[in-house]
Amino acid sequence: MKSTFFSVFSTTRQLSVYFLMIALLTVLCIACGPKKKYVGPYLPDEEIAIIKPDDKMFTPVCILSIDKNVPLLIDESSVAVHPGRHTLFLESVLDYPFLDKYLYFNQYLTFNAEAGQVYTLHATILPMKKQGYSWITSDKDPEKIIVKKYAVGIIPLSTYP
Repeated sequence: MKSTFFSVFSTTRQLSVYFLMIALLTVLCIACGPKKKYVGPYLPDEEIAIIKPDDKMFTPVCILSIDKNVPLLIDESSVAVHPGRHTLFLESVLDYPFLDKYLYFNQYLTFNAEAGQVYTLHATILPMKKQGYSWITSDKDPEKIIVKKYAVGIIPLSTYP
């Protein structure tokens, strides 16, 4: 009698663990993809454009909003948009360990996105010149710069979180 009770309890626990694993994997798969930041019906991948920030080590770039009215959350990195003209509001911070101060700039960058393309947003800061610029490349031709804009007003920060 004891063995039957424990075997049923063991089977129930195994099923609970499997269900929990499937639920967690589903949530992780949904959270990892680019966020939809366009108005209208869902479109397949070949009809939208993806914009993602570059992940350089000492000059991270972050997309703060798209088209001046769609803010992004802090945990969002890639976004899906309709093809067409888009304006990104970005922030880039020079986080180099040997500098006394951190340097950063915010900037609007406008470009035309094409369907099926994946775009990467890059930024750099030249600390000696106190200059910076941002540019966008396409994954189909990473050497070709789609748009490039110099930053006006590199701002030193005394502390950065």
